Amino acid sequence: MIKLDDAPWGLRIEMQGQPTRQELSKLLDDLRKALPSARPFFGVILDMSGTGLINPEVRDLLVQAQKLLQSKGMIRMAASLTSGLATSQFRRISSETGVGPGLRCLDSKATGWQMVAERWAVSGHEPESAIANPASTGG
Repeated sequence: MIKLDDAPWGLRIEMQGQPTRQELSKLLDDLRKALPSARPFFGVILDMSGTGLINPEVRDLLVQAQKLLQSKGMIRMAASLTSGLATSQFRRISSETGVGPGLRCLDSKATGWQMVAERWAVSGHEPESAIANPASTGG
């Protein structure tokens, strides 16, 4: 299940469990509706703490979602991930879409990652290294 919440400063996206192609397609439709072209710059918090590794079957839809967000004005994204491998996968996708410089990957197991994510997404305050480096073990 994917939950999309609009905030005054941007968007919160929460993925609970491994997303399906159908769920990500619906997310793309919801993003198109939620992000009119008149919206200026915004940040995104993406909570992938419940997903584990990125399924190759949905990778193209994650690429499309990032490209859409960037084209509509996203300047920063904080992504909460569970492992170093998931982080590596997500960073690779983000570098392909051009989102890389505005991306900060956070360890979903670290206490307080939500507040750190919001500070990055809203104001660009750099995360602390302990929270910003998910464990390098597999997921």
